[in-house]
Amino acid sequence: MAEKRIAQYKQIENDLLQKINLGYYKKDDLIPTELELSNTYQVSRVTVRKATDNLVAQGLLTRVAGVGTFVRHPSVTLNPSSVQGFSQVMQEQGIAVRTEVPTFMVQNAPANIASILALDTGEPIYFIERIRYADEKIFQFETTYMSCRLYPDMSMQVLQRSKYQYIEKTKGLKIAYSNHTVTPLHPSKRIADLFDIPLDTPILRVANTTYLTNGQVMDYTELTLNSPKYQLTYVKK
Repeated sequence: MAEKRIAQYKQIENDLLQKINLGYYKKDDLIPTELELSNTYQVSRVTVRKATDNLVAQGLLTRVAGVGTFVRHPSVTLNPSSVQGFSQVMQEQGIAVRTEVPTFMVQNAPANIASILALDTGEPIYFIERIRYADEKIFQFETTYMSCRLYPDMSMQVLQRSKYQYIEKTKGLKIAYSNHTVTPLHPSKRIADLFDIPLDTPILRVANTTYLTNGQVMDYTELTLNSPKYQLTYVKK
């Protein structure tokens, strides 16, 4: 099967997005004109306009008639150099958060999830889906698995707020560290519709296993990031 080629406008859009996220273009910077970009990328101005239109629609660029196109704001970054929950990361940046919980149910742990959580196969676990909003924009979709036996008082109220605060303040446990496995991918139709992005938009999925200081596995969560709005960065120490 032939490899699907990414459209020219999407390549330009992704390149501009990367430059915004890396700080090459900072907030309030004037980006090059359509003519300059068309010469740089050797494409038509129509192709350039399609790329910048998408970034304008995402709220990353803004046009001022007679002046040009400016960087409105960079994507928010998730920096997992320390263990922090989504709510804490957003609050530290002055961003209002909200969580929807479309799925909260009990199921029997399949073998692969039981192995990650250090449980017996078939043991009752929570299957949780959460949609995380920042300033009323969807930033990430979460799928989480947790032990029912270890956390019998898990509730919808907890999940609409912060799991990390529940663990450390309500349960009196201490989070030690998280293991992350990052996978770039194209979204499923469900995720593309949820994030309101095209199916060929590159996004990231982070498989995250969190451990407590007592040696227990707190949970296993897959975070699907709305990467045009929410970027993942690492600081090595």
